[in-house]
Order: sequence, then C-alpha cells, then structure tokens
Amino acid sequence: MIEMTVGDFKANFSSVLDKVMQGEEVHILYGRAKKPVAQLTQINAKPKRKKRPLGSYNHLGPLWEDESFEITPEWLFDDMDDLM
Repeated sequence: MIEMTVGDFKANFSSVLDKVMQGEEVHILYGRAKKPVAQLTQINAKPKRKKRPLGSYNHLGPLWEDESFEITPEWLFDDMDDLM
C-alpha cells in the first residue's frame, strides 16, 4: 500500500496509474492532517455470465396441469372495486 498527498498524486499521476495497474493499492491523503480521503485499486475484469435458457422453469416440467381452470372476467376483475 502506497500513501501520498494530493500534490504528489497530481505530480506523479502516470506513474501512480502504472503502479495501480500492477496491483498496488494507493491511498490519497488530504490536508495538513494528511487524512486518507481516497483509495485507488485495480479494477478486476468481470467474469462472463452463463447464458440462461429462455424460461427459467423449463427444466421443471409444467407448472399448471388443471385443465378445468378458466380465466373469467369475474375472476380477473373480482378485487378491482377494492382498488378504486
């Protein structure tokens, strides 16, 4: 871990970035008290996400097997009066 003031950071910006790219961690100190206010670290590449099959439940089989079920307007809009 490297600690440097804002002035040193501004003066050596390119070399600081080189060190960060090599894996170093840099803390930026501010003011007379040299209080740490920022931290520079290398960004790690994000791993590639696996492709999902379309429909997350395809491998589980049918979710509804009751053939007697019908969607009627009464069933669909039964609780609409409560919302208004």
